[in-house]
Amino acid sequence: MIHLSRGRGTLAALSAGVTLMSMLTVNAAVAQSATGAGHAAGDPWTDAGYQPRQGDWRPYVLAPPGHSVDPVAVSSVAARGGAVQGDPKALLGTAKKPLRLTSSGDRTQSPLVTLDFGKDVGGKIRIRVAGASKTPPQLHVCFSESQQYAASATQTNNGEDAVAPGCDTANIWNGYPGQPYTYDADSHTFTLDTAKLPATLTDSQLRGGFRYATVFLDGPGWVDLGAVSLDYTAAPRQSDPADYQGWFLSSDNELNKIWYSGAYTVQLDTWMSDTAKSWPYQTGEADHSDAQVPGADPDQEVIFDGAKRDRVVWEGDLAIQAPVTYLSTDDVPAVDNSLSSLASQQLSDGFVPAESLVGPHNQDEIRTYGEYVTWFVYNHYEHWLYTGDRSYLAQWWPQLTKAMAWLESVRDQDGSGLISFAGANSCGHYGYSDCGHETYVNALYKRNLDEMAELAGARGDTAGARTYAARATAVKDAINSRLWDASTGAYRLSTEIPDAYPQDANAAAVLTGVADGDRSSQALTYLRKNNWSTYGSLTVSPSTPNASIQPFYEPLPSGFEASARLAVPDPSGTEQQQALQLMRTFWGHQLSEDPGSTLWEKANLDGDPGIAQFTSLAHGWAAGPTISLTTQVLGVQPTAAGFSGYSIVPTPGGLTWAQGSVPTPHGAISASWRSSAHGFTLTATAPRGTRGELAVPTGGHKVRVSLDGRTVWDGTRAVGGAKVTADGTTVRVSGVGPGHHTLTSHTL
Repeated sequence: MIHLSRGRGTLAALSAGVTLMSMLTVNAAVAQSATGAGHAAGDPWTDAGYQPRQGDWRPYVLAPPGHSVDPVAVSSVAARGGAVQGDPKALLGTAKKPLRLTSSGDRTQSPLVTLDFGKDVGGKIRIRVAGASKTPPQLHVCFSESQQYAASATQTNNGEDAVAPGCDTANIWNGYPGQPYTYDADSHTFTLDTAKLPATLTDSQLRGGFRYATVFLDGPGWVDLGAVSLDYTAAPRQSDPADYQGWFLSSDNELNKIWYSGAYTVQLDTWMSDTAKSWPYQTGEADHSDAQVPGADPDQEVIFDGAKRDRVVWEGDLAIQAPVTYLSTDDVPAVDNSLSSLASQQLSDGFVPAESLVGPHNQDEIRTYGEYVTWFVYNHYEHWLYTGDRSYLAQWWPQLTKAMAWLESVRDQDGSGLISFAGANSCGHYGYSDCGHETYVNALYKRNLDEMAELAGARGDTAGARTYAARATAVKDAINSRLWDASTGAYRLSTEIPDAYPQDANAAAVLTGVADGDRSSQALTYLRKNNWSTYGSLTVSPSTPNASIQPFYEPLPSGFEASARLAVPDPSGTEQQQALQLMRTFWGHQLSEDPGSTLWEKANLDGDPGIAQFTSLAHGWAAGPTISLTTQVLGVQPTAAGFSGYSIVPTPGGLTWAQGSVPTPHGAISASWRSSAHGFTLTATAPRGTRGELAVPTGGHKVRVSLDGRTVWDGTRAVGGAKVTADGTTVRVSGVGPGHHTLTSHTL
């Protein structure tokens, strides 16, 4: 089924008490403040006709320039059983007199005032309290990443509307979809001491991940309120979160927004390591994010899976978040602390728990996720590739070899030659649980073996490198002989479930080099014909006969698929164009919906977030396009440790130009390219200590190529001793030294 189209924009009313006029105010605020500040015409986030301008990337940055953030609008006001006196803009700091809220009873009677911060944010709310009745009511603030899932009379969240109006659900089991909401586990309470008013009060607990903040009262009485602001405590070691070290820009406004939403999502997931969530909560326990991540430096950041929840470090999420960090903020210490914390949890047999062991819920999952052991190895390899940090690799090398030994221990040596996690009872992975011999996890293991061969070689262990390389070949052969279905032209889910052909299996087979030759194109053609639907590419085809495998939209493997399409050699550029089409459809849909700034954990068939009010709408594992747009579309990738070797191999996908900068340990590598009907021009600047490969796409045509004005390829062969190769898709010049260079092709 092929049917891709942009999603609709839908915003649900916050409460039944919202008037038509206030709803018009809500919609106007959403339209005018998608990035958290008022914008004039010509802003890329608000102007549908915006045309990107070369070099002008800063308007796309969603991160604030400092750590104090103000709301941009009052999105709704509802008196309910109380009263609202004065101008609600007092909470924006733009009215001369405070706003008085009066409640006649408990929280079900309280007036509600909802503030819109214009984008997903996180931190501690500050609120000016000018005065209160002699016996004041309790003052509460509720939080929600979207209006659609803010508790209200029309969106009850399993009873949350009567207990925590305006909140979504951040705490598992209490109000999780299908579970009754029995007590207020989500609003934050401000203590009022009338003897110390007026005063500016700061929330005692942070809330990570919200766009909307709803003020309400509990108990009879009144409170006079002034300006509300936020102590933005995400990315705490970044004094100016908006000052990116790496950037991307192209001729496509939508793709640019997707790049920056991914970068901002990962920033919003970056916090001090003592702000994790320990859950599930005891009945009556209020929301708090103040647990220490085991094994992490308490004075340094980590990168959580989501700002709202789970608020722990996960290996699979870091597989996306770490490269995004390297390519945008270059906050390497946050990556180091995250990877170290997980490595320190390794069990005696080499198994590495998938997540920070914070609280009972995480402790219960200590051996659940076998897949994430493969991501442990991958993350350390990527760290080596991007940073070249030999001491860090040496520190954790014993853990890496033990993890690989554990993976090898669950491989069937006598039969299939494939790994499965049934015997270890570690069958869970990102989207479903399957104890079989899967294409997806075996492809990840094959890539680990390739990575360990390279790392062992870099450490001088030639024997170890040969062993890992031989195993990689054996696993690859086993996947292709047992899991490739030639009649369907796709990889099976597993030997146990041979009638399902998942997105993850086929995309991973391409990305990891399992799929050779025609298998790559056939696998991607299968997904295009069978999995593509309204909002993107589904995890499995809707026609899959196995009822236990249901389709939905999952950002992690969708990122893999987009990357796989960019990676397949295709002189026509069709696969590249489909990759960008997938990005515009799936990630563009997310940005067309609330909160309009960050990327989602998952989505249902109807295009809504996948776990309703519990879904994380700032989940870093969804940021795959940020990586692909820099490393594949712009084309800048490390090919040796710490970018001592690099390549710039653009994949235009129909774009007319792209440019950007990538931070490296040696200094920034900048690249800019422009495509036309007559040829292609790439300019690049690289620092000392690097040596690179530059390439131009051919579009399937015969081209003449010049480097810095000197012909190096005449259309059929290298000229003047230049190191040039051609494969029908690109012409590549290797051994290019540091400095500024221009590579130009002309169609013959």
